[in-house]
Amino acid sequence: MADLSAMFEGIVPAAGGADNIATLGSCMTRLRMTLKDAQKADVAKMKAVPGVMGVVVQSGQYQLIVGPSVSTKLAEYFHAHGSFAPLSSGGQAAPAASAKPAAAPGVGEAKEVKASMKRKYSSRLSRICATVGNIFVPLIPAYIGCGLILGVNNLLARTLLENQPNLTAMLAVFGNAIFFYLNAVVGYNANKEFGGTPALGVVFAGILNSAALSGVTLFGELLTPGKGGIIAVLLVCYFGSKFERWLRGLVKGSLEMFITPTLTVLVVGFASLAAIQPLAGWLSEQLSVQTQNALTHGGALTGFVLGGGFLPLVMLGIHQSLVPLHQQLVDSLGNNPLFPILCMAGAGQIGASLAVLFKTKNTRLKSIVKNALPVGVLGIGEPLIYGVTLPLFKPFIGACLGAAFGGAVLGAMHVSAAIPFGVSGVLLLLVMSNTHSLIFYSVGFLVAVVFGFIFSWFLGFDDPPEEN
Repeated sequence: MADLSAMFEGIVPAAGGADNIATLGSCMTRLRMTLKDAQKADVAKMKAVPGVMGVVVQSGQYQLIVGPSVSTKLAEYFHAHGSFAPLSSGGQAAPAASAKPAAAPGVGEAKEVKASMKRKYSSRLSRICATVGNIFVPLIPAYIGCGLILGVNNLLARTLLENQPNLTAMLAVFGNAIFFYLNAVVGYNANKEFGGTPALGVVFAGILNSAALSGVTLFGELLTPGKGGIIAVLLVCYFGSKFERWLRGLVKGSLEMFITPTLTVLVVGFASLAAIQPLAGWLSEQLSVQTQNALTHGGALTGFVLGGGFLPLVMLGIHQSLVPLHQQLVDSLGNNPLFPILCMAGAGQIGASLAVLFKTKNTRLKSIVKNALPVGVLGIGEPLIYGVTLPLFKPFIGACLGAAFGGAVLGAMHVSAAIPFGVSGVLLLLVMSNTHSLIFYSVGFLVAVVFGFIFSWFLGFDDPPEEN
């Protein structure tokens, strides 16, 4: 059980004092804060606080890896014991009060220009991925809860509750509930994130998915409800929020509150059915076809590349941008062949961390591994990444290689999950699309753990001194 009081007392001084914390919030595994003066922060002291498994500084935001459930409770403890503003929409860092703009590199300063461009575009990529994450991350608890109910119900329906169709049908309703209004919730979050009126995002999703569309023709073509799936909702909300904001700047006076939403629904509604939904339908179709082709014809090689390449995406914090892809695959194919392969990254992490546990002489590092392994087995890999393998680096490479071999097994055997994302690790066994997938997901998971251990053991690492 985390000592919230001790963590609070350790983190606040390391952040430069309570007055230096500008905003504070949390996500599933991290306490997030922005500081007024970054020069007052001591990252080494933050990492040394018991319960903090690692610290990531991204776009001016300090993200302390503390693990699931602890992050939310710790943020609540901070707000209860101090006056901290919540994180702004999107979780973006407020500019530091003492920050000064860096001077532009001069002509001939090749290294400086390269570093400047890298910072510029990685920041832009981070903002895009953060936007996608802010739309879908709030849905993760619902995906997890419903996904587990679906998985357990599928097992019970074939065994203990085989003669209880009414009960299993009711449990199926509970498990599928997230998908019933999914597009509406995504529309709300997307329009809010893109700067439009959230309720209009629900309207856009309602237009795209209305069953009445099946009786409407446009330009001689019969419309299809739900065509383009989640991609259509995101595209319509993006362009719809842009149009709404433009219209608000154009229309003045008290009539604005009547004219803007009405014209936005009419114009965006027609444009979505005439152009955006057909485009999204084509994109989603190509997405499913190309993914199937890559996994069918690439097999083990595709699985090797995807499995081995996912941890760097997690490291950069851009893995949440793949969520729309996962949802679209389920909408198009009825299952997700990509997500299980990416989950091999977590298995590789487990193997690498076990190698560190058996090899290190550092007491604190052993403690971090022991605390992070249980949640790693359940699919929450960030504590292991930032607290163990990435700081040591070579075990991170070992984890990637282990994940690659596990991914190769899944790619070769065409393993797929019945849900888009949410549960991972060993819990994903409950929601595989069929028995074949369940068996070979288990085999791939074990292969990733074993190879992650072997590579990390032989690559070795610089064992930190006991005082660190």
